[in-house]
Amino acid sequence: MNKFLLICLILLIPSFSLMFRSGIFTMHDFHVFRQFEFSKCQAFPCRWAPDAGMGYGEPVFNFYGQFPYWIGQAFHIFGLQIIDSVKANFILTLLVSAVGMYLLGKKYWGNPGSLVAAMFYVYAPYRAVDVWVRGSLNEAYALALFPFIFLFLDNFLDRRRLRDLWGLIIAATILVITHNLSALMIAPFLGFWALRKFPIPVFQLLGAGAAVFLLSAFYLLPVIFESHLVTLNRTTTDYYSYQLHWTTLKQLFVSRFWGYGGSVWGPNDTMSFSVGYLQWLVPLFLLLRKKSLVFTLFGFFAVFLTHGKSEFIWKLFPPLAYVQFPWRFLGPASFFLALSSGAIVKVVSHKLILSCSLALLLLLNAGFFKPDIWRSITDREQFSGPLWDEQRSSALNDFWPRSASELPTSFAPTGPQVLLTTDSYRKIQYPIVYFPGWKAEVELFPSGPMGLIIARVPLATQINLKFTDTPVRTIGNITSLVALACLTLSGFYLLRRPA
Repeated sequence: MNKFLLICLILLIPSFSLMFRSGIFTMHDFHVFRQFEFSKCQAFPCRWAPDAGMGYGEPVFNFYGQFPYWIGQAFHIFGLQIIDSVKANFILTLLVSAVGMYLLGKKYWGNPGSLVAAMFYVYAPYRAVDVWVRGSLNEAYALALFPFIFLFLDNFLDRRRLRDLWGLIIAATILVITHNLSALMIAPFLGFWALRKFPIPVFQLLGAGAAVFLLSAFYLLPVIFESHLVTLNRTTTDYYSYQLHWTTLKQLFVSRFWGYGGSVWGPNDTMSFSVGYLQWLVPLFLLLRKKSLVFTLFGFFAVFLTHGKSEFIWKLFPPLAYVQFPWRFLGPASFFLALSSGAIVKVVSHKLILSCSLALLLLLNAGFFKPDIWRSITDREQFSGPLWDEQRSSALNDFWPRSASELPTSFAPTGPQVLLTTDSYRKIQYPIVYFPGWKAEVELFPSGPMGLIIARVPLATQINLKFTDTPVRTIGNITSLVALACLTLSGFYLLRRPA
């Protein structure tokens, strides 16, 4: 192994070392619960979370990126608890992002510069926010994928090798099925990045884009055609309106405040939106020295998008409203500014100065990578009692089916209820909210303000409810399967083809 990469991985340990103990840390998101629900899925791809929605179920995975849960399920199959699988996933995002940034930085700045870029990326304050405060597993994976996407794109534009295009398709597909908002946020930067190598192979890149769409069809088609069936559009209004969550210059460049609260209206947020002192001072120094201009400008433009002065851009592109929190652009900003920082080796080549810079980086930022509250618990305790009820009632407003006019106010009963008995049938209500895809031997339909499944069941007959795919989901599944087969065959061809 390259000694610089080995040094990078060793220096990375403080970012996740506190996870190596029993239990789990508190976080904003509910990925531990989702991983548990994912482990219950009887179908692939997973669509339904049976315990969500206060026990009535919700089609969470029909709309939420699944890739991190595939990895988490692999950890679980190999013997890890659910809570340990989630921790392993978070550690993996930090390791992968460091390796990716090292490889990308090495192309531009060589080994010493790639070490600087990787360390600046992993130890950006926003990375600590994503992992240790928000617990945003999908976004953490997206940030780990950014370096690989740009590396494959850059290599393809330089060498026009199909292997690089193949790698770009794989990395971009994983990004889409992991965190589509990050794909939306990074896409314009990818476009401008490609224009640096004009003329560009337009048709090949368009073909790659089409391949990404086809591979992601099992996820994208339901998102496109079935989102209106749930309350997903409410995630851009009220608290989730981007206009309520601008950052301030003080928060970005001056404040070292650190907290585990949330984003609120105005400047009184109880979580950090810091770019990181070194993460902006070093690129600014390089900008003044006219080094690494494109990366630095990309980075500071991404920072600008977090500030209220950029509102005219948000209004020009309405889909940005789905980003919800402008400070999410601190992710791309951290990526570009870290990549830019690797150019410092072109200006300052003294090893002692570079070593001191990395030591100062760790001194300033390593302390952010720690939990707020650590719960020394097991899976059994995580998924029982009041903590279990808290998880089941989380994020009700995100994926609640519109077949229900009201949100639940109490937990679902443990079994079905017989509402009516006649000479020929029983009218049974099941504690499951109706959503297209539920089927049984008899007709099912939603009923009441909760949209619960009702069935007329002939006497002396038992029925089995099963969640199946709608035509849209089936088409998406088949499309993705065919595209994956084609991509796999092309991969074998490229492996046998001389470089």
